Amino acid sequence: MTRSPDSPRISANDLALYMVSSDTARLGIIKRAAEPQTFVVTRYKDVRPTVKAFLTDLARSNRPLVQAEAMFAQRAEDPAETPIRQDDARQSIEVLRALQAMSNQLSSFSFHDTPQSQPKLTIAGVEVSVRADLWVHGASRGVEQIGGALLRMTQDDAETPSAATKRRDMGLYAATLMRLHLDGNNPSDRTPANRLCMSIDIRHGQVFAAPTSNARRMSDIEAACRGIAALWGTV
Repeated sequence: MTRSPDSPRISANDLALYMVSSDTARLGIIKRAAEPQTFVVTRYKDVRPTVKAFLTDLARSNRPLVQAEAMFAQRAEDPAETPIRQDDARQSIEVLRALQAMSNQLSSFSFHDTPQSQPKLTIAGVEVSVRADLWVHGASRGVEQIGGALLRMTQDDAETPSAATKRRDMGLYAATLMRLHLDGNNPSDRTPANRLCMSIDIRHGQVFAAPTSNARRMSDIEAACRGIAALWGTV
């Protein structure tokens, strides 16, 4: 066994997955975080800007989504593209269609752009990368509030009740991490609000907001990070 010289680190989405995984799967997640590949094709990289532009547009015009779908359709059929790029294009089309289907569900939220670089969150000695895709503004009883949204675009198996519960729990943990991120890295003078800290599961048309009573999930996350720090570099 070799020990990584780096400090323990993990992304918010991987930590959310870690929270709902078996002990064996958790070891794999830690190993991937400790030994990231030097070159990884980033899925949904090209569709993400379109999704964010649509959500931050006050008019929420569907025209850019339609134009983007046409571009991805052409890429999916282009023999000059790699199979990975073609498949990513097809998956991106599904993201765009799913986003249109849940537009009414998202209509009440005011989304705003975020900076590319955001401070990391440290939990129990583990550096957690919680980068908000969008800020979410709102108000309650005259108090200006803020939250953050994490976009999830993958199509996982959620057809069985247990798989659906797992996906829901991942969303709630991701939303909780966003709330923790805002508590330590609020970019404004607005008050962080759980209802505005969310994980948007586009392919499944669901929005998971940080629960009002969140103490248990925060405690579970801290315990998980202690475990990650203890195992870091040993797997």
